[in-house]
Amino acid sequence: MPSHYPLIDAHTHLGSDSERSERQKKQILSLVCASTPPEAEALLKTAKPYLLPTAGLHPWQAASYFVNDMLPYLTACPVIGEIGMDSVWCDVPLDRQEEVFRAQLAIACQMKKPVILHTKGEEYRIASILPEYPNTYLVHWYSCEEYLDQYLALGCYFSIGPDVLWNPPVRTLADCVPQNRILIETDGMGAVKWAYEAPEAPKNSQLADARENTKNVEDALTHTLLETAAIRQTEPGVLAKQIQKNLIWGFLSASK
Repeated sequence: MPSHYPLIDAHTHLGSDSERSERQKKQILSLVCASTPPEAEALLKTAKPYLLPTAGLHPWQAASYFVNDMLPYLTACPVIGEIGMDSVWCDVPLDRQEEVFRAQLAIACQMKKPVILHTKGEEYRIASILPEYPNTYLVHWYSCEEYLDQYLALGCYFSIGPDVLWNPPVRTLADCVPQNRILIETDGMGAVKWAYEAPEAPKNSQLADARENTKNVEDALTHTLLETAAIRQTEPGVLAKQIQKNLIWGFLSASK
């Protein structure tokens, strides 16, 4: 499924050698996230012009490392994240998660670096914290039915995840995010596979086609782009150019 559109991936992870090679060869500007100090060290060794490194101590890892362990990588990367809080897929105590989150928010403000947010189950708490740390924020793969207005009021960017093909809150998000703040992401090819095969996903021909015809990063991003464009009733090429502009001249440059 070769794409005829310029593609970006606003949030992904290190992935396989072939995945990174594809991103570089096809010039898919990708924000590649490292969630721990070892991951960050490996990521910085593989960074290339189209693989933009981001680093942040992920809430899942908040009990395993100290923020100071991550500090050299927060300093080295142009974007901090993903950072945040999670009470759905994580059993790290929330007070520890918040301590780590706030410390990294403060560092990002001090360094004037934009931030990628992980908000699972803690959408309200995070939206309440962010005004204390004025900055440029990207909320990755937001799938909550509530509190969206609070993030929009803060001027956040949003990256649409691959379950936009079927997930009602993500489809709502794809429809209502302002034109100048919308992005798309894969969260890595493992996450794409999960999105297409989730138990709650409908059994329909569209998802079956996506599963069968998504062979690589380009395919996954194209499916998300086309579906988002259809929801917004806009031309895919127009949306693709807007998304590219939003990442390069919006999110990545806003905090400088």
